[in-house]
Amino acid sequence: MLKFIVTATPPTPNGDLHLGHLSGPFLAADVMQRRLKYLGHDVLFVTYSDDYQSYLPRKTQALRRKPFAYARLMRQAMTLSLELVNIRFDTFMQAADTPAYQHAGEHYARLVAEQTQCKAHKTFYCTDCNLYGYEGFGRTQCNWCGTSSDTSQCEHCARVPDVEQISTMTCMSCQGQMQPVQVKQHIWKIGQNYPAVRHALARRPMRNCLSDYLAEVLSNENECWPLTRPGDAGVPVAALDNYPVHTWFLGLAGYRSCVESYLAAHPERGEFAQWWTPDTELVHLLGFDCSYSHAVGYSSLLMADQSGPRPGTFITNRFLKLDGEDFSTSRGHAVWIKDLAGQYPADAIRLFCALTAPETAVSNFSREQFQEWYQQSFLPLAKRAEQITDAASLSAAQVESLRSHASYLRWQTFASLEAFSIAGMAQAALDFAAVIQADEALSGAPQAWQLLGELMQPLCPDLADTLFALTACDEQPAKVLHESA
Repeated sequence: MLKFIVTATPPTPNGDLHLGHLSGPFLAADVMQRRLKYLGHDVLFVTYSDDYQSYLPRKTQALRRKPFAYARLMRQAMTLSLELVNIRFDTFMQAADTPAYQHAGEHYARLVAEQTQCKAHKTFYCTDCNLYGYEGFGRTQCNWCGTSSDTSQCEHCARVPDVEQISTMTCMSCQGQMQPVQVKQHIWKIGQNYPAVRHALARRPMRNCLSDYLAEVLSNENECWPLTRPGDAGVPVAALDNYPVHTWFLGLAGYRSCVESYLAAHPERGEFAQWWTPDTELVHLLGFDCSYSHAVGYSSLLMADQSGPRPGTFITNRFLKLDGEDFSTSRGHAVWIKDLAGQYPADAIRLFCALTAPETAVSNFSREQFQEWYQQSFLPLAKRAEQITDAASLSAAQVESLRSHASYLRWQTFASLEAFSIAGMAQAALDFAAVIQADEALSGAPQAWQLLGELMQPLCPDLADTLFALTACDEQPAKVLHESA
């Protein structure tokens, strides 16, 4: 049995969760942790509320509310939305209320302090609003790809925009033009760590878009990353002269403190020193736009901390659009999880989001397409599953033949860490269901539906429970899934 820590990128608590969040890291992370637990591994499933993200005060200024108080409400809302689609983290930590978060931020700042230099650095400032344009309060064009972006990490190309190459920025508070200014910041000469990061990630499984991205980014061993942002959201750390460190650097501190605070409250799961070790596997589910902070920044931090896990597996996703436009919490252009879960079964939402997940390319959600699929594909399968009778019994040879079917084997491949794909798992499970229903002998055999239950379990847990119950399976089927985790 191995130890795994599975993470989903922390949501900004400036609003509730929508289908873009679900189709991105949240559903994939839940499927991953269910799969690893099914294989018998010890798994911690964690995320946290990104309370030090500057998009939070931008939202609360407009609402005339206090940022952390609003963040606590939004965390409650997000937790409920996730529970409505059967996603429950071991811990969904409130960063602002967790001392371990600040301590972990200090820990990682100390590790890199000798690689940083405090010097004047260009940023933008709005004199009318008294706001800096480090991130949430400023909008510009990415110097790498030309698309609209803030200066943290470009949502389109995932590069960190080079502020020195940017000439204009719009204040998101008053829509006026910000002016370039010089501000003292701590700059991490992170590029010196790139050879070690390249070596550490060389044999890790990843999607082509991430491997191509890393080949380009990690070639610049002179790269620098500003870590502190005076006048912006962040956590002040003594190791960097009590300047506020921005939230992108603090992500690994977030995951570490999730584990530390959870285990302190649940000693039956083990001690922190038993989990935060080189023997534990980290599996990060993240949007492609978070590639720099996670695969580059956090890998560099992990390499500097010999007592913790080694750089792990990074499974990225692209963006989901809604009727051809970007999901947007701030603009209200979204399908909220809680609204859809009030109209459709959780399994239907999960399975459709898996099928259409934007794993390697941008995809689009259409309510009309979902409704049609629900009526024509999901409902007939769910109703048929509820009508299983003990009309036929399969021989051992027939069961093994089903286990050797192309769709069943394809599911095994997509369920592996090396080729993980919830879209592939969902399609293979539906193909296997079609095989069962097309054969009269199979459609009346409980063993065939029990095998389908195995495939549906991480994707559609309620449907799987129904299948196991109706096939008189009090426990999960024997684990004969041929895969190495």
